[in-house]
This record gives sequence, structure tokens and C-alpha cells, in this order.
Amino acid sequence: MPNSQKPAPQPKQARAHETVDAVLIAASDAMRIGGEAAVRVQEISAQTKVSIGSIYHHFGDRDGLIRAAYVHTFRTAIQSDIDRVKRFMSRMTSAKEMAEHYDEMLAFLNHHFEQFPARARANTIGSTTGRPLLRDAIIAVQSELITSLTEVMTLLKERGILKKHLEPRAAAVMTLGMLHGRVIAEFDSTPVQDEQWNASMLTAFSGLFVGTDELPIWNRLANQN
Repeated sequence: MPNSQKPAPQPKQARAHETVDAVLIAASDAMRIGGEAAVRVQEISAQTKVSIGSIYHHFGDRDGLIRAAYVHTFRTAIQSDIDRVKRFMSRMTSAKEMAEHYDEMLAFLNHHFEQFPARARANTIGSTTGRPLLRDAIIAVQSELITSLTEVMTLLKERGILKKHLEPRAAAVMTLGMLHGRVIAEFDSTPVQDEQWNASMLTAFSGLFVGTDELPIWNRLANQN
């Protein structure tokens, strides 16, 4: 398969990894500022000191570079946060213990949306329309993320924290759906405040777990206004 048809380059040598990473970061930064039109191979070559020939070798063509930049942004922004969730959840032994870390979860949500706004996520997904290669690449990344979060939910079910009637993968998809759903608030003419959104999301998230209705933390949330 030619590089232009691949979702993202997969170099085997360390130096090639460094080259690809440098180009991807530059392309992603350009897209964040000016959209796809801002991705100019000559400018990226000059900025990264990577030859144009090397860029085309790894990415095939400009479309291949843009596609890889979308995938890079989508994966890195969300995967790092899922890894944080996995480390956090691995310490939890009960829903009560989770609730005691409410402030930590709130800080996580604030950080998550600051690093990768839901609008950027929606733009990436919307860009797959009519572009089957990009769509397949994003589906592959999304499936990786779902599988990673499913591991967390499976652990919680084994510990009796996830409600018995819930299937771990479905709970994982629901959680990612809530994260993606933040874009609705960003496209509202009278958007809700971040604090209100995060409180609503954490309350909905808590409904996945055993015994959370009786925990004081959620009662405090209900009465804080």
C-alpha cells in the first residue's frame, strides 16, 4: 500500500520516528491555527528542517500529511487522558472512594477540555465526510480508545463498582460520548458555564456505579446552588 493510502506512517527506525513526529507536530499546529489550508509542505519543510522529499516519502502527498495530522491530534489528546483515567481508577476500590476524589475528577475535566476542546474533536470527525481513508483512520483510533477505556470499566466491574447490568464496553462508549457531547454546549447561543457542565457530567457518570445515589458528595452537588 503506498504511503498516501495509509492512515499514518509507521517508521521502524528511531530517526524516522523523530522526523515523522516533528512534521506531524508542525502540521497539527498549522491546522489548529489556520485549518487545512495552512498546511503548506514547503513551509513545514523549512520549519522542521526535514526535506520535502522526506516528507513525501513518509506521508505520500499533502493529503496524506493532513490525514496523519488529524489522527495524531485525535489520538494524542485523548489517549493521554485515558491513561490518566486508567491510573486513577486502578486505585479505586469502591464508588465511595471515587466520590471522595470529586475535586480531582473535576480538575481532570477542566484540563481535558482546555487541552482538546470538544469543537476541535467535532471538526476532526466532521472532516471525515466524503474522505473514506480519513474516516477509517479515525475509526481505528476511536476503537483503540474505546478498548483502552473498556479495560478500565472491566476492572471496575470485577471490583463490583460498575453496575452489574452494564456491559463494560457500552459504559466506555457512553463515557466517551459524554466527553464528545461537550461540543453541544460550545455551539449554544447561551452556553452553560464550565462548572455547570462538569457537575452535570460527573453526576451522569456517577450513575454507572453501584451505590452512588446514597453518597454525600452527590447530595452536595445537588444542593450547592
